[in-house]
Amino acid sequence: MTRFGESSITAMTSLQINSVAVSGQDTFAADTTALQCTIILFVLVAVSYPIYALYLHPLRTYPGPKLSAITRMPYWIACLKGDQVRWMNKLHNQYGSVVRFGPDDLSYTDGRAWRDICLVPKGKKENGKEVGFHAPSANGVPNIVCQNDIAHHARLRRALSPAFSDKALKAQEPLLQKYANLVVARGREAVEADISELLNFATFDIMADFAFGESLHMLEKGQYSDWVAKVFNSIRVLPFVQMIEFYPLAKKIFALIEPRAISRMRHEHFNHTVMRVNKRLNEGSEKQDLWDFVVGSEALTLKEMHVNAELFMAAGTETTASLLTGVTHYLIANPDKMKILTDEIRMRFQSSQDITLEDLAPLPYLNACIREGLRVYPPVPSALPRVVAEGGNSILGKWVPAGTRTLVGTELQLTDRSSSNTLAPTKIPKAMPLPNETGTTVLSAIF
Repeated sequence: MTRFGESSITAMTSLQINSVAVSGQDTFAADTTALQCTIILFVLVAVSYPIYALYLHPLRTYPGPKLSAITRMPYWIACLKGDQVRWMNKLHNQYGSVVRFGPDDLSYTDGRAWRDICLVPKGKKENGKEVGFHAPSANGVPNIVCQNDIAHHARLRRALSPAFSDKALKAQEPLLQKYANLVVARGREAVEADISELLNFATFDIMADFAFGESLHMLEKGQYSDWVAKVFNSIRVLPFVQMIEFYPLAKKIFALIEPRAISRMRHEHFNHTVMRVNKRLNEGSEKQDLWDFVVGSEALTLKEMHVNAELFMAAGTETTASLLTGVTHYLIANPDKMKILTDEIRMRFQSSQDITLEDLAPLPYLNACIREGLRVYPPVPSALPRVVAEGGNSILGKWVPAGTRTLVGTELQLTDRSSSNTLAPTKIPKAMPLPNETGTTVLSAIF
């Protein structure tokens, strides 16, 4: 090779090396510039968002903690601790009947807000249910509580309502009497009776018998079934699930790292429901139950049957047992009130065989105790939130804007114990109006 050729190759190689070096420098500079821009953008957002949330946000005029106006984390922390009702009560005592407890969240204790929030305003769209508040169904089909489509929700109501009519429930009276007698028998056998446990055994057995044509036999065995234990475990983790569902990015990340135990628990519970529903549909039942009404209407798909049966086993069991536990607690704590109730019942009935739903319904003091129990010990103390519809809606005469993911819900226990709604909000009242035999209203003691 000539000296000219060698020098040419050397020159070309030098140019290539220099080119690569320059290219590497440009790439490094570009990467550095992109990183700097990202950091600057993050800082700008971190600084500007609190200013927007506090002074420019559509909900800026509503009272509430400044930190809660910027982030929802104080609310989530209270939920994870199981302290959200007391936390919200503290906020309402400080700020009034309407509180902004998150960047896009309002809580009302004024009972009049129910009409504006939960009914469809004339000429306006319905405030939709906040789907993220509920744990997602295992088969992806919304149950009746989560269904936001008005037409589909109406279809579900038409199919399920007949099963819970007065006529249908009266037909279940032998079933209710059977388990009521069993609760009493188990209580008398025990040296010490856990009333809450007995009532949960009863409500789950009743609902399983009604929804699947087959009892769980928990009252007979005196222990929770594995399936029901999973129901209680799922209730305990519900606040965590709600928080994950609220943030799309967190939801995607959790889907990748979700512990197998949680995923398995969720699917095992749902699959158990599917198995029992399919067994009932295939084999039928000698007793009239829920599916006699549903199958006859031919309005529900099989997946809708599965997901709503799962709902009934959670929403129609533990809640009822919680209310009855609360009423029992307050009656035992107030023996004079317990005597009034027992006297009313024993004067009306000579024996337990004489007790019927029809004859229990008119008893004024019994009804008063149940209503008061719902006030002071509601089984679901937090309301199911709604999202203000597109175009916004008026709530208590004040316009609440849409498009800001505004969540609106009335906290039930706070509303029931608000001083603006109740004479003795934090105490059990000594008396309440009850109708006497002539139809006039008199004051009678209530726990």
